[in-house]
Amino acid sequence: MFRWIKAVLLLIPRLIKDYCFAISRYGSHPDKYPIKKRYNKLKKLIKIVTKRLGVYIDVSGLEKLPKTGKYMMVSNHLSMFDPVAMINVLDEATSFVSKIETENYFAVNKAIKSIDGLFLDRKNLKQQLKIMMKLQEDLKAQNKNWIIYPEGTRNEDQFSLVGEFHHGTFRPAVKANVPIVPVAIYGTQRVLKIKPKYKKYVVSISFLEPLYPDDYQTISTQEIANKVHSDIQRELSFTLRSRNNLLMKKFNKKYNYFK
Repeated sequence: MFRWIKAVLLLIPRLIKDYCFAISRYGSHPDKYPIKKRYNKLKKLIKIVTKRLGVYIDVSGLEKLPKTGKYMMVSNHLSMFDPVAMINVLDEATSFVSKIETENYFAVNKAIKSIDGLFLDRKNLKQQLKIMMKLQEDLKAQNKNWIIYPEGTRNEDQFSLVGEFHHGTFRPAVKANVPIVPVAIYGTQRVLKIKPKYKKYVVSISFLEPLYPDDYQTISTQEIANKVHSDIQRELSFTLRSRNNLLMKKFNKKYNYFK
């Protein structure tokens, strides 16, 4: 517990400085500043927080990301730390869709707004459609890349299968005619525990083969959802979990996968 307290105390001066003089201002008036500037500032702060929390990002497949144009990344969802881990490794301006409850979280809400993040109300169908339309329009305008979590909620059980993907999640990318990039992530469910157990926390991210418009034009969004779900589940089951656990053992002598 002392390690966490020490990390927070060491971060307070930097967090206050960056939040008050940049993130809060960007979140309140995002249109006044270029997205690249806002994104780079948030990413710099996130990398400092990640390092202080003892998180090691293990990433593969970055070379598979589309070289031109914008795209939508689709990932399984384990923790609030998922987008934080993703921003750590993505150089291009990227935003994400978050649940509407996070709009009430102090500081977090401004951080999300600073990169044009969207807040989705899972209990309001009309609002959901409006948010999906905004996402579609932004992808069409080629403003930035996006991350979305089609399970619709976090699944923190490290032993469970990936939840069902809502096929409507894929419509913005299909309508905007942009690539869809499946992403498998594992290990974030350990990071934000109140009582940290380990010296080092490994988060593994794997970018998989994208689906380009030519690949999905003749199939339904349900079929797209099924394929992406299958690709992510396969990567988690046969590669990512084992790779992550080997690294956790390397960094932590007392690491136990089952606890």
